Amino acid sequence: MIKQTLLLHPVRIIVSSAFNTFSKVKNRLLLSFSFWLLTISISIAGPHSHLPDVAATKISRPGFYRGYDSAQYRGFKYSNYYVAMRDSTLLAVDVYLPKHLEKGKKIPAILYLTRYVRSIKAKFPFSLIMDPIAGSNDIKEIEFFTDHGYACVIVDVRGTGASLGERKMEFSPEEVADGNDIVNWIIAQPWSDQNIGTTGVSYLGTTAEMLLVNKNPHVKACIPRSGIWDLYKSVIFPGGICQGPFIDIWGKTTRSLDNNDFSPFTKQTALITGIHPVNSDKHRAILKRALALHKNNFDITTGIQNLSCRDDKQASVQACSDDFSIHTHMHEIAASGTAIYRIGGWYDGALTRSALDASLNTANTLKVLIGPWDHGPADNVSPFALSKKVGFNIHVEMLRFFDYYLKGIDNGIENEPKYTYFTVGEESWEASNTWPPRDTIMKKMYFSTDKSMTPYSPQTLKSGAVSYNIDYTATTGGSSRWNSVTDLYKHGHSNYPDRREEDKKLLSFTSDEITEPTEISGHPVMLLYLSADAGDATVFCYLEDVAPDSSVTYVTEGMIRPMDRKIADTPPYHTPYPDHSYRKEDEMKFYRGETVKLLFDMLPISYQFRKGHRIRISIAGADAGHFNLPSPQPTHFDISTSTAFPSYIELPVVNR
Repeated sequence: MIKQTLLLHPVRIIVSSAFNTFSKVKNRLLLSFSFWLLTISISIAGPHSHLPDVAATKISRPGFYRGYDSAQYRGFKYSNYYVAMRDSTLLAVDVYLPKHLEKGKKIPAILYLTRYVRSIKAKFPFSLIMDPIAGSNDIKEIEFFTDHGYACVIVDVRGTGASLGERKMEFSPEEVADGNDIVNWIIAQPWSDQNIGTTGVSYLGTTAEMLLVNKNPHVKACIPRSGIWDLYKSVIFPGGICQGPFIDIWGKTTRSLDNNDFSPFTKQTALITGIHPVNSDKHRAILKRALALHKNNFDITTGIQNLSCRDDKQASVQACSDDFSIHTHMHEIAASGTAIYRIGGWYDGALTRSALDASLNTANTLKVLIGPWDHGPADNVSPFALSKKVGFNIHVEMLRFFDYYLKGIDNGIENEPKYTYFTVGEESWEASNTWPPRDTIMKKMYFSTDKSMTPYSPQTLKSGAVSYNIDYTATTGGSSRWNSVTDLYKHGHSNYPDRREEDKKLLSFTSDEITEPTEISGHPVMLLYLSADAGDATVFCYLEDVAPDSSVTYVTEGMIRPMDRKIADTPPYHTPYPDHSYRKEDEMKFYRGETVKLLFDMLPISYQFRKGHRIRISIAGADAGHFNLPSPQPTHFDISTSTAFPSYIELPVVNR
């Protein structure tokens, strides 16, 4: 291992004040009013600083890039179009070219395929100051790439924004095929050098990777950020437990945008007309037709909430979650040969697992970056960080990858280790060519009836069982990893406060003080022998760090519904942890009072426990505000700690 010290955000409109006349706008503009404050962003893409134009020496390493490519342009030229698909459906397309691009010069393009509105139109006189307002893309990301000699192409996918069509499902075969039509349109443009990269956050990161299913040779590079590899396991049913509150909010988001209604996202709707029409649609007849068609779109909330198993089919479309999911197409994606760089965060819902699982199942995943971040990323969530600001320059990192694969700039990125990841607690970047890192050893810590946790053999434990009365108010809070996936679900910055009070609601097992710093990097695995007083349950386990002052820091978590406890005989893809099938035929009855074996993974993490700290596992029967409750609801669990049925946590300890 080499050490280096290095779905879905809402629309927001922020203005300092409203002006009654255009003359007042102009006067105030000269002094203090910046229309950068009128921004609309459904996804956040990291820091926005530009590279210096002049570099004395060449530097190319994760997050740093100098001397290879400079910002040759300033600003962009905007245009929009309707592009006909193979079935004549019109898709709305925004094109941003470098301002003052030399006549006849050809450049590569970066393609974004969005479900969350490509751009928004401000009302007069604000439209004179900024037009368009970026929708699902940060305008500074667009500026960054156009300044560095790239075109940015943003598309309202079928059945969204100003595009025609209806949505029968998310990530539909029609939507995927549309991406190929758009690529063929781009390469026919006079400014195109026929090299295309694709990227995006959350839904856009997923459509970026889905584009590779078409195996179009002109798509040379793909950077999914917070992408969804396995829709069932990483978004809607982690551990087989439904993320009902998130699904409700995701449904509200899509229904509002499909109806051109931005009121859930801002109080400043008086300043915008809504979805930006294509300029050639003079009387907005096509936009009106599009909005009428969108009323027939697939309803995410009703479509998903009625599912339970991976292979349950949604009645209206006769499709299951795997039919929406990237992992089902992993062989086509690998066959595309397109170079992939996956970017994620340790605190990004369950999507951290997505980035790592995908990297192990697609040979063309060449780089993976995992930081101490939430969804997007928007925040640095490390409890030891001095600031919530994402200090790593993700735009620069993407530029390094695109420069190499789209412009042919030999910057050395291809020779770097495959995985770059941040170790929380140690607060340092590390690198490895394998995941989990090659020098990781799985070590067990057994639970005891005195609620201690020991690395010794189960024969040395105080044998028996521990009872826990379930507290259904237990929660990871409104600023957890689960809330970060959409801003309508967020309550401020992503953050896990001291959990010592919350732990009083949970069943906790705590180790002795550790005698030396201990780093874990990988997927912790839980084994519980558990019974409950009902025929259904949801089980949540939290890995925590207890400091000498008794403060408790969240590290990671895992969950399981006992009915889904069967380990898959033939998993849909390779994982470095025990995987469950979540299929209807593999459901196992969970009887009242029956002790069952629950073997399941926790979400991956790289974390250092400091000398003198203690390691804790806390067990709950609910996470209020994030996951649906079981039916029927048990009142208590019994956890076996006997020599015959020992419960334990297995930690991926880095052996230094």
